[in-house]
Amino acid sequence: MHTQSTSPPESTPGTPAVVAPQRSTRRATARRASNRRATARLHQDDIEGRIAGYVKEHPHSTTGDMAKGLNAGRDTIAAEVSHMVRAGALTKELDSHTLLANE
Repeated sequence: MHTQSTSPPESTPGTPAVVAPQRSTRRATARRASNRRATARLHQDDIEGRIAGYVKEHPHSTTGDMAKGLNAGRDTIAAEVSHMVRAGALTKELDSHTLLANE
């Protein structure tokens, strides 16, 4: 963790040193971090839409097939597929590990 220096910076004679209060510095840092996280969320791709499109084009595909076809991690695909199955967007066949689109 980075700690702030509590000693004022060196100043030349006749010019006062301006130091931002610690609370102000922390708030500015938190605001920048929040903005970075918001930007990162905007840049996330629509994995749910990509999965739905893949299943429509490739019926009876497995999560491994989808991961290879969508160039994504199998764990990411498996988690999103389970969310989509619970929401009713996909149907998982009981006798195998294949998926069908409900739309």
